[in-house]
Amino acid sequence: MRKIIYLLAGIIVISNVIWGSVFLTRNSSQAESIKDVQIYTLKGTGRLWEAADYKVIISPAKIMRGHGSLAYKGDPKEIENSTYYKIEIQELNPNGHYESVYVNEASSHGGPINILSNLNDIGSITGDYADNERLKDRHNYGSSVLTITWNDNDGELHSETINLNMAAEIILSED
Repeated sequence: MRKIIYLLAGIIVISNVIWGSVFLTRNSSQAESIKDVQIYTLKGTGRLWEAADYKVIISPAKIMRGHGSLAYKGDPKEIENSTYYKIEIQELNPNGHYESVYVNEASSHGGPINILSNLNDIGSITGDYADNERLKDRHNYGSSVLTITWNDNDGELHSETINLNMAAEIILSED
């Protein structure tokens, strides 16, 4: 009976050592993959809108998206009394599907929202890593799309999707 107890205790100790080493190896390799700071700047153009200087900044602890600008290529008088806009940024996730990572929406009742001046900086969001965030790479961020939905002076709703392309990339390494 004692031999069985020693055998079972030995198996438990060995299995804990194996699982512990697997866990520590996996966590240290993930930490090493994000010890660099990566800065991506994206831009794109559509039929009526042009996006510039949209940034994705990846640090070891956080990720920031935003601070881009949108410029209207049409006649500004067409939207000077707009009362609604929505900006949505989607990135390609590691499974090959698009997912929303940033949304900014504004509306007004009884007056315009000054859409042209509000879109000089679309805002930003900074937060901890989401699920599968550490599996993303340059390709995922460089395949982002921006969709803007707005209404014109007559209240008619419009939407345009812009493919964002990599304009600049900076990698700051500890090495």
